[in-house]
Amino acid sequence: MADSQLPEQFADLRPYLAWAEPTEVGRNARRWSATLEESRAFYAIMHQRGADALEYLGQFALEDIAGPDLNLLNMCLALAECAATIEMYEDPRPQYVFPIERFVPVHDTWNTASKGSAR
Repeated sequence: MADSQLPEQFADLRPYLAWAEPTEVGRNARRWSATLEESRAFYAIMHQRGADALEYLGQFALEDIAGPDLNLLNMCLALAECAATIEMYEDPRPQYVFPIERFVPVHDTWNTASKGSAR
């Protein structure tokens, strides 16, 4: 059965859909609220499947990515956010960094797809 929340070939990532936040602020909030174990599990599966996901997404123009494909793209972006937790800090809430709630990107509400093709 096809998974309506992710492209069919990425249905194995469904348990990690909570990481598919559509904004940088949301992805950072997810990263900071996750336990280290949750972060490790997400990082491990996305590190394993990320290249396949990016290859799959590369067939589309950025403005054409929507629905299940957009969830997959957001999970790839979340991997970039989560990498610092695993690769640098080994702590989802590191003490000696700028407090995440004070970091508010002004571009976060922009529709990425409206900025044109990523090709």
